Amino acid sequence: MGDVAMTAPVLAEVSRRYPELEIVLLTREFYAPFFDGIDRLTIHNINLGQGEGHRGLRGLVRLFGELRRNHPEIEAVVDLQDKIYSKLLRKFYALRHLRTFHIDKGRAEKKTLTARSDSGKKVVRQLRTSIERYADVFRAAGFELPPIDTNLAAYRQQRPVPEGLGLERATGGERWIGVAPFAQHKGKIYPLEKVRRVAEMLLAHPLKEGSVRLFLFGGGKEERRLAEEMAREVDATGERCVSVVGRFSLREEIDLIANLDLMVSMDSSAMHMASLVGVPVVSIWGATHPCAGFLGLGQAEADAVGLEMACRPCSVYGHKECWRGDYACLNDLAPEKVYDRIANHLF
Repeated sequence: MGDVAMTAPVLAEVSRRYPELEIVLLTREFYAPFFDGIDRLTIHNINLGQGEGHRGLRGLVRLFGELRRNHPEIEAVVDLQDKIYSKLLRKFYALRHLRTFHIDKGRAEKKTLTARSDSGKKVVRQLRTSIERYADVFRAAGFELPPIDTNLAAYRQQRPVPEGLGLERATGGERWIGVAPFAQHKGKIYPLEKVRRVAEMLLAHPLKEGSVRLFLFGGGKEERRLAEEMAREVDATGERCVSVVGRFSLREEIDLIANLDLMVSMDSSAMHMASLVGVPVVSIWGATHPCAGFLGLGQAEADAVGLEMACRPCSVYGHKECWRGDYACLNDLAPEKVYDRIANHLF
C-alpha cells in the first residue's frame, strides 16, 4: 500500500506538466483514493483473487486482453514495479512494438546497505528515494520532470471529518494525533506495550487550553482487536483515545488523517498516507532505515526515530529475521525518545 501511495505525487506532477496525456494506472481499485484530483487518470483494476481474476499466467493473459480491448490507445508502458507480473506484461507489449520503461530499484545498493558487517562498521549512506526512482522512469520515457516537491506544506489539504466519527474539528486548542502501531513485518513493529506508554504520556501532557485526542489506525480483525484493547487501557473514558480500525473506508481514513496535527507511525503505509495530505509524521524505524529511500515525501529525517546500531539496517522491507535474535533495534528504543520527538512538534 505504501509503495502505491508513493506513486501518487509523481503521477500528479506528470499529469500537471503534460495536460494532453492520458494515464491508465494498473492497480487495485481499492487504492483509488490515493489518486483523487489527478486529471485524466483512469484506474484499471487488477484482481489477484481466485476464479476469473488475474492470478497466474492465464490470468495475466486475460488482463492483457482486457487492457487491449479497453485501452487500445496505449502507446507506452511505464513499469514502476519490475516484478514478475509487470515484467511479463511489459514483454507482451514489447512484442507488439510498444516502448516500455522500467524502474531501477537499486537492488545491488540495497543489498550492500543491509548486508551483515562482520567488522561492526557498516557504512550507511542515503540512497535515491523511491519517489525519485519512480520519477526517473518517466524521465527515461522522455518526460521532463524536476525533482518532486518535498515541501510538506504544499501537500496540505482541507478535507471533511468523516461523519461517522461523531466529532468536529475545532480550530486551536485540542491536538489530534494519529497513532498507527502496526506494520506488515515484525522488523518494523514497535512493541505494543511501548506504544501504549507513548500514548499514556501524550494523554497526560497538560495543555494551556484543550487537550490531546488520539486516533488509532490499522487494518484487519486482529489489529482492530488490539487497537480497541489499547484504547480501553490508556483511556477508560473512551473519549480521548479512539480506535478507528475498520470503521471507515480508505477515502474516509485519508479525510481523517488530513485533519490531524501529527501522525505517529511505523515505517508503514500510514506514513505515506499522511504525507499525501501534508501531515507531519514521527516515524519509528527498527530493522529498516530511511536511508534506503522509503521515508515519507516531505518528512524530516529528524522525525525518523531509531537507534544507531552496527547491524542497522538489516532489511529493506523488515521481513528478515533478526540475526541477533532480540530485535534490540525496537525493544531497546525507549518510549521517552519517541515521546520527546512528538513533543517537539506539539507542545
